[in-house]
Amino acid sequence: MRHMPRGRFALLLGLVATGLIGACSDADRMQIERAVIGRGRVVLVGEGNGWELHPSGTTLLPLASLPALSEALRGSDTASVVQAMTQANVQGLLVDVRQPSEGVAQQLAQMARMNGLHGVFFNRSAAFYVLDPLRSLSPALREGLAVVARKLVGGAMPPRISSFPEPVRRLDPVEVMVLLRSGDRPRLWRSARGSSFARALLTAAAVARQRWIERAASLGGRLDVMLPTMRVEVSLLTDDGELGARSESFIDRAITQEHGVGFERKGSWHYLLPDATHRGERPPSVAYRQLFSDNGVPADSLGDGDLRLYRVAVQPIGASDPAPVKDDGLSEVKAPSEVLDK
Repeated sequence: MRHMPRGRFALLLGLVATGLIGACSDADRMQIERAVIGRGRVVLVGEGNGWELHPSGTTLLPLASLPALSEALRGSDTASVVQAMTQANVQGLLVDVRQPSEGVAQQLAQMARMNGLHGVFFNRSAAFYVLDPLRSLSPALREGLAVVARKLVGGAMPPRISSFPEPVRRLDPVEVMVLLRSGDRPRLWRSARGSSFARALLTAAAVARQRWIERAASLGGRLDVMLPTMRVEVSLLTDDGELGARSESFIDRAITQEHGVGFERKGSWHYLLPDATHRGERPPSVAYRQLFSDNGVPADSLGDGDLRLYRVAVQPIGASDPAPVKDDGLSEVKAPSEVLDK
């Protein structure tokens, strides 16, 4: 008889003791099934005991049927997992978080933020990830989007949506952030939602430009003078998974250091970025209370069924560095005393 390694057995006991492993409730099972409807080919990572899922538009595959993906999940390289999913025409991974695992599979079960994968849904039983739709953007396109943002902030006429490449103009509601940075210091950022990445980028850049013009004195000077000295960064603000469980302990576990907190209520979207969420090393459940209060919602609304709770991630897309200063052949003067007669 094979015995479970002592370390893994201790982990299993710990999960049982904390209630993170056990029978899947009917509520959890229904949440999981709704999350995976219409997702194409989805691989089940783990046993999924008690799930008994029959989602329409989705084919659930056992991990054992895809040896290359199984091997990649045991390793430590997320890119290999993404490659194996792509080659096997797999759109998602449904992970049983109640079972001990290893490698990338363990990180998925711990609800980590994973490059190349996008979190969709998390509860006490499952973590559901799909392939990141923007994973295939080329470095040239990423840099080009940042250059477009720089020109728009500078006052250039916006291009037609049809002139953008198809991956960033396809209809898929997103929120894009444009940030202006001097050295290591962020000076101004604005974000906007749109029906596609391209539309959201145009709006975010226009809003950033207008905001700088309104506050030029406090921001250091005229935009046409300052912009060439600043780095322009374009990022995607995305929900990296809806939270199906509402307890403080679950939220503090599911919201990692790379995530902010967000909620949707009656069509309105509110969030805190990761830095603001974890300011002062406070737990994410406390950050949620601040976010609720700041937006006119009772601070104790974690269990409010009218709210949908999300993890918020900042996904860098591209950056445009400041223009290099032309060499005029003169050496730098660091102090007046270097050139003034004594």
